[in-house]
Amino acid sequence: MHDLLRELALSISIKEKFGAVHGGGEEMKECKARRISIHKTNGELKSFTGTSKLRSFLVFNKSLKTLPSGGKMLRVLDLEDAPIDELPKEVFKLFNLRYLNLRRTLLKRLPNSIEQLLNLQTLDIRDTQIEALPHGIGNLQNLRHLIMYRYTRNWNDFRYVNGTNVPTNISRLTNLQSVSAIESNGDLIRQIRSMTQLTRIGISNVKEANEMDLCLSIQNMKLLRYLFIMATNEDETLRMDSLSTPPPKLRFLMLAGKLEKVPRWFLSLQSVTSLSLHWSRLEEDLLPHIAALPNLGRLVLTNAYVGKQLCFNTSFLKLTRLSIDNFPQLNEIIIEKGVMPNLKFLYIYSCMELKTVPKGIEYLRNLEQLDLESVSMELENRILSEDFPKVQHIPKIDIW
Repeated sequence: MHDLLRELALSISIKEKFGAVHGGGEEMKECKARRISIHKTNGELKSFTGTSKLRSFLVFNKSLKTLPSGGKMLRVLDLEDAPIDELPKEVFKLFNLRYLNLRRTLLKRLPNSIEQLLNLQTLDIRDTQIEALPHGIGNLQNLRHLIMYRYTRNWNDFRYVNGTNVPTNISRLTNLQSVSAIESNGDLIRQIRSMTQLTRIGISNVKEANEMDLCLSIQNMKLLRYLFIMATNEDETLRMDSLSTPPPKLRFLMLAGKLEKVPRWFLSLQSVTSLSLHWSRLEEDLLPHIAALPNLGRLVLTNAYVGKQLCFNTSFLKLTRLSIDNFPQLNEIIIEKGVMPNLKFLYIYSCMELKTVPKGIEYLRNLEQLDLESVSMELENRILSEDFPKVQHIPKIDIW
């Protein structure tokens, strides 16, 4: 049935000249559609007539190395996963281009000629080898979304993601709404203070000395919904105590770095739905500071606390996902009755001192999945024997 619906949709799409799919096979000589999706090629795509009418060019084939000539009216160019290490010069002539996706390509640099794409609104270079953006990026006044995360894939390390160096003239991009992640250098954090229109920002390589400038910049971003801050390294203290109140619309907060204490403004995270603390290594108990947050639905704690006990004794009424990862000294988790009534997913990773399932896990009647990974053999054995009655109501239990 799905295949029939797909064929019907494709035939209508081609008939109406809305879009077409090239799946390899015969050579494509003509394209009358305004949008084309490339699924299979032998690495090269020969020129074909009709490219001047194209508005969108999407690649779902990891072997495509060349682009057809023409297509000056293109508004969308999606080259994700294409094995190209250099952008063809023709790309910078696409004056009408609004969306350029280069995610996971082999690019190591962007030429300054990127400044010619004056109508570009979205640039995605996530997981490329591009470490710095050219000065010309500051001339793209229509740019709204700049996506630049570079994941290392070493999820257990402190620095599992890297930012990208940007020129200070990025602060001139008054239409920019989201930028993540930028590498903090020089007085960049001070420069972005004027970018009050941002709704999403990620900053890596933050130092203790950046506290005042960082907090003043964040304080000015009243529209911010997503905030990611990562310290320079695991030994650098992330200082954010000078932030009097967080942005009122903030929904996603992730802090990566050592915290000496729980920031006072955590009590004001009234709109936050997702909170992640990475390598905070707090000595004080975090839970009393966040238990009453009215909209918190996802909590990820990675090496966030150095204590031996986590006690969930009140609230967390909307929490549906909880992840406890890399707690080297944690030997007990306590869940009081009535706490976390809506929890559906519980993940416990790399907590080798934990010998028993969380006390009170039987109270989590809505729990759908329990994941245990890199835990002690004692915990594995108990969950299959004497602790089994406490978890038998959970539909899915995975032990890795």
